[in-house]
Amino acid sequence: MSYADEHDIERLLRAVPARSELAKKLKLRAVSEAIKAGWTQRQIAERVGVEQPEISRLAKAARLTPEVCERGPREVLLEYAAGLIDHTAMMDELEHWDYTFGRLDPTGETYLRGTWDQIEHAGDLISDADYERLFELTASRRVASFTQMFQHE
Repeated sequence: MSYADEHDIERLLRAVPARSELAKKLKLRAVSEAIKAGWTQRQIAERVGVEQPEISRLAKAARLTPEVCERGPREVLLEYAAGLIDHTAMMDELEHWDYTFGRLDPTGETYLRGTWDQIEHAGDLISDADYERLFELTASRRVASFTQMFQHE
């Protein structure tokens, strides 16, 4: 087996969990939008091909944590890993992302994640070189956010 074949096989294998995670996110988003549009859970279940209790669970998740339905940097990374976008498109979107940075809640006890945390916790979805590029591009905003977070103590 040649290196090119091994690289292609590795990319195919890495696409499987990325596509699975993307499918879950897209299903949650679609259910949320259908609920907002007034569809019944039974109607949604028929269209999606699942039982109504599954739709109820997804609707509850979307209601309790609406941020999971929003597009974020992780979704961009998953699209690249799944082979839906190329490297240039991924980096262009991530380089121009209006990142939010984690902060402490008003009590100072709980860390509230920002969209930058999706880059920080991307694992093998992002190369070291791509991470370093994004890290450099966001340096001043991260410092400002960090400084602001600890001025409230």
